[in-house]
Amino acid sequence: MLTRVNNRTPDSVTAAKIQEGHMENITRLYNDGKIKVAGPFGDEGNWRGIFIFDCATKEEVESLLTTNPAISSGRLSYEIHPWWTSPTGSFK
Repeated sequence: MLTRVNNRTPDSVTAAKIQEGHMENITRLYNDGKIKVAGPFGDEGNWRGIFIFDCATKEEVESLLTTNPAISSGRLSYEIHPWWTSPTGSFK
């Protein structure tokens, strides 16, 4: 879960650059088969978005999360929750 932080960058140019890197990172991880689902929530709650990873360990997920500019810059934070599903559809 991508979570809200209190100290978001107010500079719109910097925020746009971070967002561009955030989207590029998601695309790369999807193409590498590491992210199965990614997207924002449509409300203003503390959960800003979701990533569903296909990884063997929490440590692998954390290492991938730190490659995201929105997280490494402090614009977003995260919570990790284990989740399992049947290996069907996009989860094969």
